[in-house]
Amino acid sequence: MDRGSTVAVIGAGIVGVTSAYMLVEAGYRVILLDADEPMKGTSFANAAQLSFDSADAMASPALLRKLPAILLGRVPAFRLDWRQLPGWLPWGGRFLVQGRAAREEHNSGSLARLAVHSRERLHALLRAHPLSFHHRRSGKLQIYDRAADLARAARRIEHKGRWGCRLQLLDRAACLDLEPALSQWRGDWVGGVYAPRDEVGDAPAFAEGLLALMRETDRLEERYRAQVQRLLIRKWHIEALATPDGRVEADAYVLATGAGGQALLRELELHLPIYPVKGYSLTVPATARAPEVSVSDVSGRVVFARLGDRLRVAGGADLVGFDTRPSPERIDYLLELCRRRLPEAGRYDEPLHGWAGLRPVTPGSLPIIGRAGADNLYLNLGHGMLGWTLAMGAASLLAAQIGGQPLAVASAGFTPQEQGLTPVRFK
Repeated sequence: MDRGSTVAVIGAGIVGVTSAYMLVEAGYRVILLDADEPMKGTSFANAAQLSFDSADAMASPALLRKLPAILLGRVPAFRLDWRQLPGWLPWGGRFLVQGRAAREEHNSGSLARLAVHSRERLHALLRAHPLSFHHRRSGKLQIYDRAADLARAARRIEHKGRWGCRLQLLDRAACLDLEPALSQWRGDWVGGVYAPRDEVGDAPAFAEGLLALMRETDRLEERYRAQVQRLLIRKWHIEALATPDGRVEADAYVLATGAGGQALLRELELHLPIYPVKGYSLTVPATARAPEVSVSDVSGRVVFARLGDRLRVAGGADLVGFDTRPSPERIDYLLELCRRRLPEAGRYDEPLHGWAGLRPVTPGSLPIIGRAGADNLYLNLGHGMLGWTLAMGAASLLAAQIGGQPLAVASAGFTPQEQGLTPVRFK
């Protein structure tokens, strides 16, 4: 598609905003639409971790080993709503297949490839535009409480090194030397895996910085609180979007709606292989005992990230449908973990806010990036827990595809066809 053409991007979360930015940078005029204001959905209070070297697929042999306990409700990090069984069972079956060792290694390798590219794109952007979003190279330390689990993680370090990642195996003493705040960690633990190049940052502040840059051009039109009701399609070509305020016309359309958007694709006979895995976060005032390193509790599936004078704590993986309301019970679960793991790291009696969001997870954790369903429709969806990490890389790949430019990173694994979506059809 020629420069100067118009692209409508549906969805103003971190993936939609970065997609809009990369398209504006490529010379396109962009219409950015969202049913709410920018960054008010899943991106609003995410875990803040930029896990460039520690991005892994969710479905794995380790998780499959826990499956019986998860199904029986004995793993607090997971919760299943059995009333939603018809919604998550088909996706769950595909998820289990992707948890086999060979598939998990393939999926994690693909994620690593895109994550490394995403870091390169982010750093190139920041060299040109030093945005302020509490960004720093914190490193990320994954804490293990079982020697067997740590040994299995150690065997992955060499694999990930071949994918361009840099990880280090640390015993407990080395972890404490690296991050003295771990001396307050309650409970037994044996060591960790450290990713020294991983980073943290405030995704909404970053997105606002990108929007400010785009507003300096004449190539961005923003339409918020604009619910896209339908894709107006003729002969497998999208002619316009139907909104309450009338038609929105463009030359191409990008769907970046996270776990939503399925209804818009119904007329194109596409069914997204995405389930909304619900997660939660707390943001509290940090203390002097808050860790400088970003810390992940592997067994509890909770992460701690310091953002300036705030501590972000995030975790949980609930299959409960599309309910976005924060569950008091699950927020209490996070608070209990905070007080058990890092009791002196935050002022937990005065939380700034609790939040819940729906992470758009594909069975293999690979995002869907590319053209599907219509000759001018592109998808940038399904980034799961790694939307913030993968956003710049995915947007770079999308913009190159739309412009017919050489791809800086291979698209293998991310194409709609590989994710089980039908190719573009014409009638």
